[in-house]
Amino acid sequence: MKIVAADIGGTHARFALAEIEEGSRPRIGEMRKYRTRDYAGLAGAWARFGKDSGGALPRAASLAVAAPIEGDVLTFMNSDWRLDRHGLKEELGVDKLHLLNDFGAVAHTISVTHGDEFVPVTGPGDLPERGITSVIGPGTGLGVSILDRRHGGVTIIETEAAHIGFCPLDPEEEELADFLTARYGRTSVERVVSGPGLIDIYHFLGGSEAPGPNEAGILWDAAISGANTLAERALSILVRALGAAAGDIALAHGAMGVAITGGLANRIVPLLKSPAFEARFTAKGRYRDRMHRTPVRLLTEQEPGLLGAAIAFQREFGA
Repeated sequence: MKIVAADIGGTHARFALAEIEEGSRPRIGEMRKYRTRDYAGLAGAWARFGKDSGGALPRAASLAVAAPIEGDVLTFMNSDWRLDRHGLKEELGVDKLHLLNDFGAVAHTISVTHGDEFVPVTGPGDLPERGITSVIGPGTGLGVSILDRRHGGVTIIETEAAHIGFCPLDPEEEELADFLTARYGRTSVERVVSGPGLIDIYHFLGGSEAPGPNEAGILWDAAISGANTLAERALSILVRALGAAAGDIALAHGAMGVAITGGLANRIVPLLKSPAFEARFTAKGRYRDRMHRTPVRLLTEQEPGLLGAAIAFQREFGA
């Protein structure tokens, strides 16, 4: 059967048609991406996808959304969109609808992904075939979920671990935390480890204020290429903070594996494989040896949210 798979984040809404067959991994068709700021809500982007797809859409859908799946109205943390769960089927014209957190969807993808689809970051071996893997990815926000493989089954736990407090580990990071707290009232891990986090770190280091809405993309390009040395320095701080946060989250989850995902992470592979990331990931005192034994792997799948949405629908409704 065919469904619409969607991955709706704070910046972009991604859609694709997915083919689901019993006993096999879903096949994802051409992805179409729309900026959320260009549409008042999901219905507008959905209608545009239908038009661009050239025909009537399937009457089944799975939506991975960057919001907690709770209450009657789903509220996005990094966009103005809201989803009213009661009228959503009718609004989209579907009979079957599955809703899940976007990083829950990513964990579904990790659950069916093999070792050759990962880039080694640090630690020995592959992700564990049994037990817990922490799934982490910086984007417009910071996504975190838990993949638990036990008793021959798979359990996905969606979390909001990105919003735990940021823990500075040196004087510079203490000053950064004070800077962000003065600006936002509180400094979470997501305020530092995310696409917009690079902008704030850059401003903290003395970089100019935002010239416009495309600053994040421009700044990331300059940081990765080394064209802007201050942006490059900001990115090095972000990567160290990601290493520290990934280690803390793995300990909190009881994980013996960490999967890092997303387009931003795939652009900074050399930095993730650097001694700076590993040093922060493993610097956990009496648990240092455990962290050295915990593999960190980078998922290379380009659209894990779309694939994961289709897998979640398959697991919920079958083919």
